Amino acid sequence: MRIAVAAALLPTALFAAPHLQKMRAQSEGAISQFSSAAAPANAYLFYYGGHVISNVKVVPVMWGSNVPSDVQTTMPNFYAAVTNSTFWSFLAEYDTNILDYGGQQGTNQHIGTGTATKAIVITPSITSTSITDAQIQSEIQHQISIGKLPAPDANTYYAVHYPAGMSISLPDGSGGTATSCQQFCAYHGTIAGSPEIFYGTLPNVTTDGCELGCGPIGGGINNVTMVSSHELIEATTDAEVGLATDNAPPLAWYDPQGNDGEIADICNATAGTITANNQSWTVQQIWSNSQNACVTGPASNDFALELSPSTHPIAAGSSATYTVVSKAIAGSPGSIALVADGMPAGFTGTFSPSTISAGQTATLTVSVDSSAANGEDYFSFHGNAGSVSRAAKGTATVSGGNGGGGGGGGCPPGTIDLGGGICLPTGCSTSSNGLAWAGAAFVGLMLALRRRRS
Repeated sequence: MRIAVAAALLPTALFAAPHLQKMRAQSEGAISQFSSAAAPANAYLFYYGGHVISNVKVVPVMWGSNVPSDVQTTMPNFYAAVTNSTFWSFLAEYDTNILDYGGQQGTNQHIGTGTATKAIVITPSITSTSITDAQIQSEIQHQISIGKLPAPDANTYYAVHYPAGMSISLPDGSGGTATSCQQFCAYHGTIAGSPEIFYGTLPNVTTDGCELGCGPIGGGINNVTMVSSHELIEATTDAEVGLATDNAPPLAWYDPQGNDGEIADICNATAGTITANNQSWTVQQIWSNSQNACVTGPASNDFALELSPSTHPIAAGSSATYTVVSKAIAGSPGSIALVADGMPAGFTGTFSPSTISAGQTATLTVSVDSSAANGEDYFSFHGNAGSVSRAAKGTATVSGGNGGGGGGGGCPPGTIDLGGGICLPTGCSTSSNGLAWAGAAFVGLMLALRRRRS
């Protein structure tokens, strides 16, 4: 059964291996603070149609009585605090009341505040200190079946914490094995069923060498809260990634570029501090599409913008319309002036209306002239409300324009450049032209998906 994990170690398009919250390389030596590296260029999460968790109910699970005492006492308070903080409220920009990337209706969910239970210490039926993800899944199901863990529903997330000395492994998707404290800090997974079971695997990151790659030496419980926030927020915004096989449902919010991955992968190992329930907490910063940055929350009067859907094919010399969805994230943003200021060569964008209030929609018309390059390209636009400026991105796949778009293949008018120099005639039917066209389309699509858009 495929699992989903945090930071991308994969190529872009297909989910052939787990996503792991990757460690800092051991060869880099001890670190005194978490990384503050910039997010990848052009980072952006697209919605692919899967479920999110609307009001997460965190169940902190302790794998036996030897889980460090500060983890057992601190983490229930942390989960309760963080899911009722401004760190959580900005996730409303990832609501799913929009059309997904393929143009289908989303799951119509709103991401709101969450809750947490007290810590539950289980007595695992598996006593080995070296375990696999398959054994973890079986143990979670067993503990639910005997009533030790509460039954799951669409909001339940089991955050499983482990004692020092535990080694956790899982297939890496390329015939090898990934191991905790060697290749990854943590991961979150999905167990198929009705209901599905969402869980996080959180090895001890205070000792055992994990603190070398998963936080500062001496970071202690702050390492745990940071790594745990990474997994919790990814499970919330991409709950079913463990069952996904492509960039389509049940995948939810995901960046297919390079190794960008999920919402926390983009900002992996970048620390932040929040105040919640009158206490300071260390968390990992999280990617915000609207703010175009790794953040720990919204501005005082904040809003978000999204396209519904976020992509269209457009023939050169014609246009397509996108719906701009706006929503208030914090306070009262006021009037939002829309500006199409991020259009590539050969593109123009106009809005109707050009000024909206948070909660209203507008129509963005993207027109493409004959000078536009064939292939897929990003465009962006902004909304400005007072001192707050927020962005959104979309894509368009141009056909019938200038050759050489995307993959630089030099395709002539009347064809679409699928990348890597593969040109497919516009309107060509794979059924009428045989398997050769189907193969060309598939290879070109894979190349196009792997391309980092500019």
